[in-house]
Amino acid sequence: MADQKLKLGWRKVKFGDVVRLSKARCADPLAEGVERFVGLEHLEPGDLRIRTWGNVVDGVTFTSVFKPGQVLFGKRRAYQRKVAVADFSGVCSGDIYVLESQDANVLTQELLPFICQTDAFFDHAVGTSAGSLSPRTNWSSLADFDFVLPPIEEQKRTLALLTAGLNTIDELRAASDLLPKLRSSMEKRLLSMEGAPKRKVGDIAKFTSGKGIRVSDLPKSPSDSNPVPVFGGNGISGYTKAVMDGTTAPTVVIGRVGQFCGVTSMTAGPCWITDNALYPAKLSSEVEPAFLAICLRASNLNRSKLGEYLPLITQEVVHKIEIPVPLSTEQSAAINDFAQIEATETSLVSRLSGTKLLIMKVASQMLVGGENGV
Repeated sequence: MADQKLKLGWRKVKFGDVVRLSKARCADPLAEGVERFVGLEHLEPGDLRIRTWGNVVDGVTFTSVFKPGQVLFGKRRAYQRKVAVADFSGVCSGDIYVLESQDANVLTQELLPFICQTDAFFDHAVGTSAGSLSPRTNWSSLADFDFVLPPIEEQKRTLALLTAGLNTIDELRAASDLLPKLRSSMEKRLLSMEGAPKRKVGDIAKFTSGKGIRVSDLPKSPSDSNPVPVFGGNGISGYTKAVMDGTTAPTVVIGRVGQFCGVTSMTAGPCWITDNALYPAKLSSEVEPAFLAICLRASNLNRSKLGEYLPLITQEVVHKIEIPVPLSTEQSAAINDFAQIEATETSLVSRLSGTKLLIMKVASQMLVGGENGV
């Protein structure tokens, strides 16, 4: 940056020249009426909003005070990229720096969190961190970070773009949060489908496990020569070339144990299934595999009737579940409806990722400034 030619009105600054580290403290938050506290666990990587917090009344030893509009930056394990803007008052962990602009006429306060989110700033924070198990950066090191600061009007123009992007992220997250509720509502309607006969799964399918297959014999990662999934291996899915029982048709697979107990998936074709998973060795033609998978997911397989999580799912548990068996046209309609939910989820994740990348790019370009800046 030393030889960079800057645009008129742009100037090189150090972070500590335009940003202040707040040292406000509160010895007894509860007595002083403080209601919320924020720890590193409440800051989500890459998210500028504080969406969770703790209650001071439940007990806390934090004393660092923050106010609405101030920026909270996680100084411990800076590589986790934890930065957020406070929209309420509270106290926070000593592993969080509370930052603010020294002069809003020089650096707009609203622009500060975006600067702290850039790759350049995080690279500096990580590069100046000390400690092996729990590295921390310090204020003097952060204060030494240099960047190009645009004039206030240019800051406001860039801020408008960044704020629009942040609002888009909020809208996408809100839409994403509604999908599980929509899915749950659809599953309840499906299981109580009027006019459709009810059948026990054991009457239309015979589930079994992939007995005799040793997980240790299976490849641990995908490759061109091993593109086919493994279910019930190291997790619910790995990869191998093998074909399940000589078949290539899509089928339903249920995790039997551990964290994947009750997780139901649809295969796309040939696969291995180990003893840690179940699949229907026989399935009546009156039920589409994908429809069966949807019903099993809706049945909350990994819970007993008392609501307790099951440590192991057996064929007997699956066979006792009762599901509707409507006409094939109604099954196809349900399959399409749930497929649209999954497609929407995929689209929202992609758009969220793209919007975050765009925000980072705009903020980063502003910091380099010069003849080729934004």
